[in-house]
Amino acid sequence: MLISEKLYLLLTKDDGRPETVMSSYGYGMNAAVIADLILGGRVGLTEDTNPRITIIGAGPIGDPVLAHSLDRLEGKDGTTLDSAVAINRLCNIRLVTDSLAKQGLVEHGERSFFGLGKGNVKVLNGQLERQFRFGLRSVLQGQREAETHEATLLSILQGMGVVPDVLAEEIEPLNTAEAKQRIKEVATDSRAGDAVRKAVATMNSAVATTTILPGSR
Repeated sequence: MLISEKLYLLLTKDDGRPETVMSSYGYGMNAAVIADLILGGRVGLTEDTNPRITIIGAGPIGDPVLAHSLDRLEGKDGTTLDSAVAINRLCNIRLVTDSLAKQGLVEHGERSFFGLGKGNVKVLNGQLERQFRFGLRSVLQGQREAETHEATLLSILQGMGVVPDVLAEEIEPLNTAEAKQRIKEVATDSRAGDAVRKAVATMNSAVATTTILPGSR
């Protein structure tokens, strides 16, 4: 499952409403899909404080979510990470929910009168999200090291400034400051591994510890 799909589920209540009011939603989803592209071997990052995007893959890509995002990055080789996460609709949310619907995790509701507007998205199966949350809790409590996707999810949520709301139960008994410090440790302690994972770790560190996303400002 894509990191962007996991992040969508974490940010969405079962009735389709967001977990909390957030102005950084689009930025967070964009950061998640960039991580997906890195893990897919289609995008790399320099190791600058504000890393630059490098397009390294060629040819078609099978996943519609990633294909859309890679197309949106066309001609933007060398752009900084903070500029990339601000690209309008870099992550196409409808494509994310379409993918989740095919997996039987969500369904699209009816459109409004005359077929206008967007149908609400309803979460059908919350078991997978509960598994994500259990894993994140274990990492936050220091019970084990973070997997790549967990470090990325925590870094993005911290960069968005929504950890106390979205992970309210998972951070207990840590207070907000302690949770923030723990996520910073997770983000900056995941540099080992192959080139792809090092690139993801570079992004995690930048997102969690600097002002790449609006929520961290």
